[in-house]
Amino acid sequence: MSNFSFDEILHEFQEGTQKTILDLCKTTIHSVKLLERGKTPPGISTVAGLIGITSPTLQGSVSMQFSKKVFLGIINRMLETDFTEMSSDIEDGAAEFTNIIFGVAKAELNKKGMGLQVALPSLLSGVNIQKAGSSGGQTVQTLAYLTEFGPFYQVFHINQKNEDVQPPSVTKVFNKNWGAEVLLEFVKAGRKTLETQFGTQIEIGAPFLKSPKNFFTFDVGSIIGVTDQNFSGFFGMYYEKATFLSLINKMLGENYTEVDDEVQDGASEITNVCFGVAKQVLNQQGHAIRMALPSLIRGESIQSNSCGKEKNTITVPIKTDAGRFWIEFGFKELIGT
Repeated sequence: MSNFSFDEILHEFQEGTQKTILDLCKTTIHSVKLLERGKTPPGISTVAGLIGITSPTLQGSVSMQFSKKVFLGIINRMLETDFTEMSSDIEDGAAEFTNIIFGVAKAELNKKGMGLQVALPSLLSGVNIQKAGSSGGQTVQTLAYLTEFGPFYQVFHINQKNEDVQPPSVTKVFNKNWGAEVLLEFVKAGRKTLETQFGTQIEIGAPFLKSPKNFFTFDVGSIIGVTDQNFSGFFGMYYEKATFLSLINKMLGENYTEVDDEVQDGASEITNVCFGVAKQVLNQQGHAIRMALPSLIRGESIQSNSCGKEKNTITVPIKTDAGRFWIEFGFKELIGT
C-alpha cells in the first residue's frame, strides 16, 4: 500500500472537479485557491454534496458547498434551463456531476494504489447549511473554486490513520432482503442507544422509500458513509431543532436553547454510537462493513437525498417524548445478491 500525502488527494479531486465542471456543466473555473488550513467556507451554503471516503490508511469525508446563486448558475448552464428555485430536476443534475467528480478522483487515486472506497453521496439542500462535514480532530483543507457565477468550495475532513478495522473477507451470499435487514439493525441500535443512554422511549413508525412526495426537513443531523462487499451507502440520523436540543440536554445535563458549536457535535456522537452497535452485529452475521467519519449537518429546513439514479433510500420515522427524528439507510448494490 502506497503512502499518500494530503496534497496528492487534493490534486486529484481538483483535477476531477475542473474537468467535470468544464466538460459536463460548460462552466470555466477561473481560479482555484487553497484556503488557510482549517478554514471552512465563509457565509452560508444552500446546497451541498457530501460523501464519505475510506482506504486502508485513512477515513474522511468530502463536501462540495454552493450558494444558491452559484449552484443555479452552474446547473442551468449544464441543463440548458432557467430555474430560479430548487426542483427534483435540478437535484438529479447535481447528483450526476457530484458522482462524476468523486468517481474521477477515486479512479485516478486507485490507479496509483490507494485502495480508496467511496460511500454513496448525499445531496443536501435547505434554507441555509451552516455545517456539512466531519467534526473533531481531523485535518481540514478547503479548496475555493471561482466561476463566473461566484465561488464554490470543496472541504476535506481527513483522518490519515484509519481507526476502523476492516473485517475479514467473507463469501457469504445474502438473500434478497439484506437491505431491510441492515436497516433493521440500524433502527434497533437507535432504540437501544436512546433508551439506554437518554432514558427516552421511542416509537418506530412505518418505513418508506424516500421520494419527492414524502420528503421532510430537519435542522441537525449526521451521516456516516458505509461500504460493504454488497453495497455502497450511508446511514443518517436527522432531527428537528427542538428534538435535538431535548436529547442533548438529557445527555449532558444542561439546558441549551440553541444549537451552536458547543453542542452540535452531539449529533455525530449519537450517530457514531448507533452505527457502532449495528456494525458489530452485522459483521458477526457475515457482512464486511467499513465506515467513513461521521459528517455533521447543521442549518435550517434541510433536505437530504441520495445521489444517483438508484434512489434506494429507506426512511424510518421515529417519535420520542423529546420530539421526532428520522433514521435513513441509503444504498447502491455493488453485486447481485
